Amino acid sequence: MKNPILFIAVLAFCAINLNAQDMFNARRLTFDPVQEGFPTWSPDGKFIVYSSYSEEDTLGKNGLWKVSNDGKRSEHIVKGVAEHPEWSPDGSYIVFDADMGNTIKIISTNGGDLKCIIPDYIQIRHGGLPCWSPDASQIAFKDSEYSLCIYNIRNDKINHIFHKKGTILLPGCWTYDGKYVLIALKDRQSKKSTIWKISSDGKERMQITGHHENFYRYLALSPDGSMLIYGVKDGRYMGLYIMPADGGISLPFIVTPMSVNEAANWSPDGQMVAFTSTRSGNYDIWIMNVHFEQIKKELQTLNE
Repeated sequence: MKNPILFIAVLAFCAINLNAQDMFNARRLTFDPVQEGFPTWSPDGKFIVYSSYSEEDTLGKNGLWKVSNDGKRSEHIVKGVAEHPEWSPDGSYIVFDADMGNTIKIISTNGGDLKCIIPDYIQIRHGGLPCWSPDASQIAFKDSEYSLCIYNIRNDKINHIFHKKGTILLPGCWTYDGKYVLIALKDRQSKKSTIWKISSDGKERMQITGHHENFYRYLALSPDGSMLIYGVKDGRYMGLYIMPADGGISLPFIVTPMSVNEAANWSPDGQMVAFTSTRSGNYDIWIMNVHFEQIKKELQTLNE
């Protein structure tokens, strides 16, 4: 062996990848023995809204909950089955999938009645995965035909901007400049998924390449638009990887053995990531404090 030190380093790198752990320390935020998931941050970073669900809910606890980022204060804000909440960037509303994933509704963060924003002639099935544009004027979602749609909250109009036959489309998030929507596009035959940027008018379509071959879904773009977190399927388990937003080699970010880690969401300042994990034996909300610049440097070095 000409360079035993290099050989040992390579073995160590492979071992880390095969049994990867969190890139940074994470802490558990919720402890209820039900299924909790899909965290979304308030624009000031002080609170997180998440969904809570149990098939045996006898106490009326299903729905959306708001919890402080230290876990000390919580409030039940929407009752009933509700999933995929997203806090509007201006802090005014929370949009979410309601009625077992058959409608999309919003609620004011000051309380009040729920409002259905999608007309009856547009069908939603298995959730629309709604996500806000950065200026809070538009909401991207998918309809029952897996078409990408844009709802304009100011004029109450809906445009169908993208559809590809033979695929399952899942909206992920908007780019920070509001010009594009990032989506996961799964081929029904090969079962492989790809990441695409679709312009808000549907005229431009660009594929983002270089991600892990088992990319599945769950896209979370960093607040400055430089890095993208995505979910990778490994049998019945899932991990979260991170890559340059324009494509390239990725790093394992939140990948723990024999557990599901999914639905990452960046805090507005980019210093924390909330996500769902089963590492405790239950679907709970976890928070990781991240060293933003360190990740950027590691990705830059890896992709040189």
